[in-house]
Amino acid sequence: MIILGIDPGLASTGFGALQFDGKTPVLIKCGAIKTFTTDTIPNRLMQIHDDVNQIIDQVNPDLVAIEDVFSLVRYPRAGILLGSVLGVLYVTAREKGLPVQEIAPKEIKNALVGFGNAGKQQIKDAVASTLRIGNISSFHASDALAVALAVYYRREYKAVI
Repeated sequence: MIILGIDPGLASTGFGALQFDGKTPVLIKCGAIKTFTTDTIPNRLMQIHDDVNQIIDQVNPDLVAIEDVFSLVRYPRAGILLGSVLGVLYVTAREKGLPVQEIAPKEIKNALVGFGNAGKQQIKDAVASTLRIGNISSFHASDALAVALAVYYRREYKAVI
């Protein structure tokens, strides 16, 4: 099974594809889709759509896992923009006929670190340790890999090692 994990963001959308066949998940590809703040919102959303489409074609996932987002009341525009990114991601996955699963940040942190308020560095370290790889290129990529891992653990009801 291949799971494509996605950490949504307008400026940077992290992605990470993992293959689950043996005891240790295998990294297929990870990185971040970066958009330019000088571009219009529609162009940035279209870039995310096009890039995710391309990633899906390259890694051929069985499932797309997306981190559920939250918005602070103080920043309603940020929440609206993040909702737009989510909409693009859902539509892109469904256009390809792929199922989508959402997962809350606290559930991801609990699955990987055992603590729902874990920091970004703790998540990055846990992902690198689980996958037995060195440094991961960015926090967005490690967050996306964490999404894929946590959704797999949830689906298979496996304990985190």
